[in-house]
Amino acid sequence: METNTNYTPVNVVPYKPKPLFELTKSDTAFSVCAVIISIIYSIFGIFGGFSLGYLISNVFLIFMFAFYFKRQSKPQFFSTLCGLLALGINAVFITTTNGSVRFFSCLISFLLTLLCFDNFINGTSKGNRKTVGIFYSALSTTGNIAVSLKSLFSSKNGNKQNLGKVLVGIVCAIPVLLVVVPLLISSDDAFRGMMTNIFKNTFSTIIKAIFGLIFSLFVISYGFSLKNKRVSKIEKAKFGGIENVYIISFLSAIGVCYLLYLFSQLAYFFSAFSGFLPKGQITYAGYARKGFFEMCVIAVINLILVFISLLISKKQKGKACIPIKILTTFISIFTLIIITTAISKMVLYINAYGMTVLRLTTSAFMLFLSIVFISIILRIYITKINIIKTALITAGCIILVLGVVNVNSVCAKYNYESYINGKLKTIDVNALYNLGDEGIPYIIKLTKSKDAEILQTSEEYLTQAYLFDYFDNMLDIKDYTLKELKQNQRYNGFSYFSLPKSKAYNQLYKFAQENPDFISSHKPIYENRNCEEI
Repeated sequence: METNTNYTPVNVVPYKPKPLFELTKSDTAFSVCAVIISIIYSIFGIFGGFSLGYLISNVFLIFMFAFYFKRQSKPQFFSTLCGLLALGINAVFITTTNGSVRFFSCLISFLLTLLCFDNFINGTSKGNRKTVGIFYSALSTTGNIAVSLKSLFSSKNGNKQNLGKVLVGIVCAIPVLLVVVPLLISSDDAFRGMMTNIFKNTFSTIIKAIFGLIFSLFVISYGFSLKNKRVSKIEKAKFGGIENVYIISFLSAIGVCYLLYLFSQLAYFFSAFSGFLPKGQITYAGYARKGFFEMCVIAVINLILVFISLLISKKQKGKACIPIKILTTFISIFTLIIITTAISKMVLYINAYGMTVLRLTTSAFMLFLSIVFISIILRIYITKINIIKTALITAGCIILVLGVVNVNSVCAKYNYESYINGKLKTIDVNALYNLGDEGIPYIIKLTKSKDAEILQTSEEYLTQAYLFDYFDNMLDIKDYTLKELKQNQRYNGFSYFSLPKSKAYNQLYKFAQENPDFISSHKPIYENRNCEEI
C-alpha cells in the first residue's frame, strides 16, 4: 500500500493568552468600589423603581469612574460637557414618571458617559467614524472580563494579589458569622430589628445582589481596559465609495418627487400657519394628525437617505462632489420645511383637542430632527462639524428639558385648565389617570366638578387609586384613617421617591383627611369588580 507523502504543511498559530493588567492600589480600590456600587446600582437602581435610588446609584457610578480616571489626563471642555449633561439627565428620575422620557434618559446618559470618559482618556475624537468607534471600543472591553478578573487575584509573576488574600479571609469568616449573628439577634431587640429590615425579602435581595455582582465584572473590565488603552478600534475601511453617478441619479429622482409634491401641496402646507382648514370636507383632527405623523416618517426617511448618501459616495479630498452637496442640501431644507409645517399642524391639533404626552414628545422629536438636519447642512460644507456628537448633545438637552419640565404634568395641567376655562368642552378623565402620579392631583380637583358624568368618573378612578394603586390591603381596612393609609403606603422605600409620586401621596392624604367617608362609601363599587373594568 502506497502512502501519499505530497501534502502541504499547515501553519498553526499558537494561542497567545492576553497579558494580565499590572494593577496598582488604586486599581484594587476601584474594583472593590465597583463591586459595592454595582450591587447598590442593582438593588436600589435597576430593581428600585427607576426613581431616587437609580439617580443616586448612577451618580455614584459616574463619580467613581471620574475619580479613577482623573490622573490619566486633564478634563477637556467637551468631555466635561458630556459628563455634566449625563449627570443632569439623571435628575429626570425624580422629576417625572414618564416611561419614554426615563427610557431615553437611561440610553442617552449612558452614551454621553461613554463619550465623556473616552474623550477624557484618549482626547477629543474627530470625525463621525471615530465617534462611532468609541461605542464599539466600549463594547469590546467585555472581552477583557476574564483577564481583568484574573489580574485581581494574581500578578504576572504568579504571586497572589492582596485582594485575593482579603477574599480568602472573608470566606473563612463566614462560618463564624453564621454562629455569632444568630446569637446577637437573640440577645438584643435593636439588633434584631435592624437585621430584620436588612434581610427582609432575603431571596429577592440576594438575586438582585448577584445581578449587581455580575454587572460589576463589566464595570471593572471597562475601567481597566480604558485606563490601559486596551480596547479594540474600528479600522479605517478600504471601501472607497460607489460611483457618484448612481447616488446623483437616486437623489435626483427623490428630489424631483419632493419638488413636485412641494408645489402641488403648497397651499395645503402653508394653510397651517394661518390657523384655518383648507376647503373641503375635512376635520381638524384629520387635517392635523395626518399631516403631522406622515411628515414624521418622511423626515426620518430623509435623514437615513442623506446620511447614507454622504457616507458611501466617493470623496474628493475628503469632500463630496458638488452635485451631491446640492441634492442633499435641497432634501435637508425640504425636510426642515415639512418639520416646521408638521409642528404648526400639531399646535392646531392641540388647540382643538387638548394636549397628550404623545403629541408633546413627538413634537420634541421633530425639533431634535430639525437640529440634526441643520447640522447635516453645515457638515456638507464644513467638514469639522460632528453630526453624532451634535445629535447626542441635542438629544441630551431635549430629554433633560422634557424630564425637568415633566411632560406628564404639563399635559395634565394644560387639559385641566383648558377644561375649566371653557377652551375644551369636556375632559378625558381616563387620559388623566393614565398619566400616573401627575394626573392624580387633577382628578382630585375634578371631584368638585359640576358635570355629573365627570364627577362620577373622577370618583371611580380616585377610589381605584386608593384601593389598588397606591396602598396595600385597603379592602380589609374598615376605618381608612390617615395613619392606616400611611402604614399601607405601597411605595415607601427611599429608592421609589420622586417628586410627582410624593405630590400624589400628599394630595391623597389631604383628600382623605378632608373627606373621611369617601373611601368607605365608594368601596362597595369595587368589592365585586376587577379594577381593569373601569
